[in-house]
Amino acid sequence: MSKAIKYKINLIPEDPFFKTTLGRTLNWSLNIGRYILIFTLLVVIMSFGSRFVIDRKLTDLNESIYQKQLIIESQTQLEKEFRLAQAKIKSYQEIQQQNNIVEIFPLLQQVVPNGFKLVSLKIRQNQITGEGIADANNALNLFINNLQLSPHFENIKVSKIEVTEDSVGGINVTFSADLVI
Repeated sequence: MSKAIKYKINLIPEDPFFKTTLGRTLNWSLNIGRYILIFTLLVVIMSFGSRFVIDRKLTDLNESIYQKQLIIESQTQLEKEFRLAQAKIKSYQEIQQQNNIVEIFPLLQQVVPNGFKLVSLKIRQNQITGEGIADANNALNLFINNLQLSPHFENIKVSKIEVTEDSVGGINVTFSADLVI
């Protein structure tokens, strides 16, 4: 049996530069640089691929937002009507709580003299505010005196008295009083 002899044949001889420290460092950095470049290219390719997925999600979200905006805009009239109905119900409930509203009008009828007209009147739980026009000073004085003498009204405040120069004429009065019923 013959022994096989192995010979090492190198057709490209090694450069002696790669045996120096600088050569080995340069060779190492080129090998590592190749791996860094491949890793960077993989990251770029993955980013580029994920761009399509992210763009699709963004388009879907924008479309969903637009559809929801249309739904909300179509319901604005209904919401306005609903809020108006809520306000009416609230006003009705406030009036229901004022069980003394029927009792107030006869009391006011006793206090308001001839020659004095109520223009507006707001009745709250325990207070009335209003505006009136007196034909003369006597009617105004009589109205204020009647309010003060009535046991059903307290804390009478006259906030404005002014003489009108228009065709109606008379004295405009703004007043408020607390109710005692």
